[in-house]
Amino acid sequence: MDFSTEIQVRFADLDAYGHVNHATFFTFLETARTLVFKEPFLELMGRRLLLMIVQAECRYLKPVDLNGQVIVTMQLEKSRRTSFTLGYLVHDGQGTTFAEASTVMVCFDEKRGKPVAIADEMKRALGLI
Repeated sequence: MDFSTEIQVRFADLDAYGHVNHATFFTFLETARTLVFKEPFLELMGRRLLLMIVQAECRYLKPVDLNGQVIVTMQLEKSRRTSFTLGYLVHDGQGTTFAEASTVMVCFDEKRGKPVAIADEMKRALGLI
């Protein structure tokens, strides 16, 4: 599963130095995840199965300014029974990488209060079945 989407940089994304604020990169990642997983997210939430981020990392390599073109490319790096790791590349599509990131997500049953096997809806979205 590989997915790329362009992100529009907004003035509100900038810090006092005129660069995209470091925390905003996580919003860029969330935007990419939501575009890919919106339907399975909604189906799972209806059954009180949540996909929770239990770890998030970002290595910042170059600043992005207001004129910067930002593309987030996301791919499945690892899958286990109850969790999966997504890798992200935040780049301009022309050879400049702004950041490398990852998130570990766990499928969590809200009723039982514990992690459960990744649901088939997510496995399909991840390209595992």
